[in-house]
Amino acid sequence: MTTKFFKPKNPILQQYIEAYYFLTHSENDNPVTYYTFPNNFSYISLHENVEIIFAQNSAVIQEQQGSPFKCNLICHYKKPIKFTYKGNINEITFSFKPLGLNAFLNKPLLCYTNDFFSDFGVFDDYKDTFVTILNEADLDKKCDLIEKYWLAKLISFQHPFLKDVVADLKNIQEDYTVTRLASKYNTSRQNLTKQFELHLCKSPSIFKKIHRFKEALNMNLIKTPQENLTTMSYDLLFYDQSHLTKDFKSLTGLTPKMFFKSVSQLEKGAINWVFT
Repeated sequence: MTTKFFKPKNPILQQYIEAYYFLTHSENDNPVTYYTFPNNFSYISLHENVEIIFAQNSAVIQEQQGSPFKCNLICHYKKPIKFTYKGNINEITFSFKPLGLNAFLNKPLLCYTNDFFSDFGVFDDYKDTFVTILNEADLDKKCDLIEKYWLAKLISFQHPFLKDVVADLKNIQEDYTVTRLASKYNTSRQNLTKQFELHLCKSPSIFKKIHRFKEALNMNLIKTPQENLTTMSYDLLFYDQSHLTKDFKSLTGLTPKMFFKSVSQLEKGAINWVFT
């Protein structure tokens, strides 16, 4: 299996799309299995000629010629997802920043999802356009076609406080509670939580938990495997090391030490997979 990872070149798209990658798996390759972990990004994955078999927190993606084109949204999972690839697979996956996908939609993000892996056929022309892109061999042209498509779909996203609340929750120098944020933005706890569920498909507390987890991953990139977990806990404003361990086990099924021994980094700060 090979992956080719790209950041948007267009500065407008950079505000909304974190990255996208092309994944290919050959029938001559051994089946590949990996785990991916909860993230505050939203993902759209596109496939042609595949069958996707779902189970609880898992998906097997395997070749099936003649199968309908598939476009799936993944945005509100809270446990690791196990992916397995078999046969000839040609995939494009887009990673949208928190709130980013809302800038391309007429309704809140929650309206488009009902499970961890949801059909996402919201644009009339997405099938013909992306079948062409999937089969384009020239990488530069492929990227240009992708960016042209998303720019044409951009309608922007305005909200009185969500963008600022997201920035506050990502600030690891502050330990914002929902009550404090609601007071800061002159709204109720209930409304703040409702707006998060509508546009990010998760609560503010889950968003904060996942963000601290991702920050811990980034910290580990520049520290040795023996880095003191107590120091990491302090830097990320966890109550203590046991709090850090509890969150890691909740989101990955592994302790921090076990996780950092097995994680395989695709791109700094973007996507982290554990292969089995």
